[in-house]
Amino acid sequence: MSRAERLQKFQTACGYTFKNVTLLEEALTHDSNRVNNRDAPTYQRLEFLGDSVLNLVVSEYLYRNNASFTEGQLTTKRSELTNANKQSQIAEKHALKAYILLGQSVSIDQYRGHHCFVESVIGAVYIDGGLEEARKLILKFWGFTDDTNTASSASAGNSCVLS
Repeated sequence: MSRAERLQKFQTACGYTFKNVTLLEEALTHDSNRVNNRDAPTYQRLEFLGDSVLNLVVSEYLYRNNASFTEGQLTTKRSELTNANKQSQIAEKHALKAYILLGQSVSIDQYRGHHCFVESVIGAVYIDGGLEEARKLILKFWGFTDDTNTASSASAGNSCVLS
């Protein structure tokens, strides 16, 4: 399967179609792929942005759905829902590793940093489609439902699995 076909499959499975697919390519490109072009964009800047978007969306979700939580409880729960362990689970569930473009020096079988790409995809969706589209993706990835039903729950069985 070609890179373009994989990216199309990812978009279909995740329920978001990029207007600028170059953003998705960048979001799923590891630094090790810059061997021949040191200026080629990689996931890192989008990861930076996605981290903030993820924290905003999860914070808002927790605030709206846990009226009895104190600030400290909200902070603790947000940390649990956005940490590297949780993002690794999300990446595994959605087979994100299958879409990452790594350089020849890195073995996909041994690569363990795929959780970073969860945030880079969120950042790419945010740039391409805005906050509401990023929110839908986060709610879907995390299996949250919101009171306006803008996202499916995890029990709906939708995931970004490469077959």
